[in-house]
Amino acid sequence: MSFGSIVLILSMVVFAGIVWWAFSPRFKKTHEKDGMIPFLDSKNHPPESFDQGDESKTSDKTKS
Repeated sequence: MSFGSIVLILSMVVFAGIVWWAFSPRFKKTHEKDGMIPFLDSKNHPPESFDQGDESKTSDKTKS
């Protein structure tokens, strides 16, 4: 087995591990909270509907 083959196999294993980590249901809540970081500032927090997964509260506010 050559060095290139070993690097290829190692890269595939690392890639599969990253994909598993990114789509694992165990980390879903953490990824959703981390995804909201760009929208936070020191004064405002995301609407409560983002924590509960209910978007109806947000859409009601924008209609009025």
